Amino acid sequence: MKSHLNIFNTHTNVNQIFQPENDLTKAFAISLQEDPLFFHEVFKEIVNDTNIYNELFESLNSETFINIDIQKRASQILNFDHIFAISLSDSEFGDFWEQNYNQSFDPICDLVIQVNNIVLVFETKRDNINCTAQLYNQILNIINSENATQDFNKKNYGKIITPIDFNWSKLMAIAYKVSNFERTMNSQNRFLSDFISLVKHHNFRWLPEQSISTLKPTNKNAIERRLESTIEEVAKTTEIRKLNYNDRIGLEFYKPWGKEILFSINYEGNLGVYIYPGNTKKEGYHLFENNPKFSETLNIFGTDYKVKYNYHIKFTSFQKYFQGLYFSETDLKKPIYTTENFRKYTGRKKRGKQWDQLELLFDKNLNYNWKKQCDWKNSIVDSGKNQFDISFGYEVYIQIPFQKLQELDQNQYDLTNLINLVLEIHQSFSNDLLLK
Repeated sequence: MKSHLNIFNTHTNVNQIFQPENDLTKAFAISLQEDPLFFHEVFKEIVNDTNIYNELFESLNSETFINIDIQKRASQILNFDHIFAISLSDSEFGDFWEQNYNQSFDPICDLVIQVNNIVLVFETKRDNINCTAQLYNQILNIINSENATQDFNKKNYGKIITPIDFNWSKLMAIAYKVSNFERTMNSQNRFLSDFISLVKHHNFRWLPEQSISTLKPTNKNAIERRLESTIEEVAKTTEIRKLNYNDRIGLEFYKPWGKEILFSINYEGNLGVYIYPGNTKKEGYHLFENNPKFSETLNIFGTDYKVKYNYHIKFTSFQKYFQGLYFSETDLKKPIYTTENFRKYTGRKKRGKQWDQLELLFDKNLNYNWKKQCDWKNSIVDSGKNQFDISFGYEVYIQIPFQKLQELDQNQYDLTNLINLVLEIHQSFSNDLLLK
């Protein structure tokens, strides 16, 4: 699925100053509403130091009402026994009861959750703005809406109002934990995963990521998360665009013979960088103007990395990949990839003579069981298809050792070295990979 179809992505240009804040609040609220486990873990964390959780849920026969709302006026919050005043910011929470912002009006609360007579009031900020005074004033006006007769201070209201510093990092640690559990149970919640992606795009530092220097090479998922954050930052800070796919990590590539550069982590922690020149016939035209050759090494930050490649013949139908052949130099009796063969055998091929010509070409040039590899009989001959498209492409890649990644990524909150590595790789692939 393409990542730009994230449920919470917005393309509005209205009210851009507060739009990220509003988007984050709304995405958080919807994720709580649509993922019961996420709601449970967040709620339990907030009321952790009280007996409220047990009182609400210890009996199977008890009735519990839950309502989640955004942009709710203080005057609409009534009939409560306890209020949790919750700061959701990147700034340290101040002393709630030492505030003196006592203006009387009807403020709008960002997010309000009511569980029976327990109310959670969130004030969210998109950055490190301290919202203690603002939250204090909201709770003051909620209390005043109930026709309070006592002064608003800790002595009078300390037992029914609990200030909570619930910063973004703490919240995202819970989100990650729930998401990982759901993934393990093969029941990943789309709303929660899209919420995590939205937050990562806004500020990767809020996510519970470790620098690669603290990880083991076998911790593939954690290294990939770090890589995803790096790609996100490259796309935010340069003109290179991120690929809009959820099943692979990559950047757009701006050569007529190749359009994508992909990044992956193997089970030894090494970074693989892949490109697929000639993936379409249109790309192939720019390769087979001459017989293409690739550099044997690429220099990245002063180190030469060996360039490896395989051949990839791709079969597509209605612009969708359905089968293919992967092979190396040792699988060839004689070269297939020539300018003459490209012109004769790629493009749209119809059932009958053209398919017979392809079969003869592969038999004459390949010294392995190519028919078994692409399931020629079932996928093509007996498939009911009358035509398909074929392209002559490559899989070209280098590998960056895990130790190099560790050396570069030492600080959890600084992706600069990894960003520079990705940019250097992108430039080297663009300028030095294909020999003229």
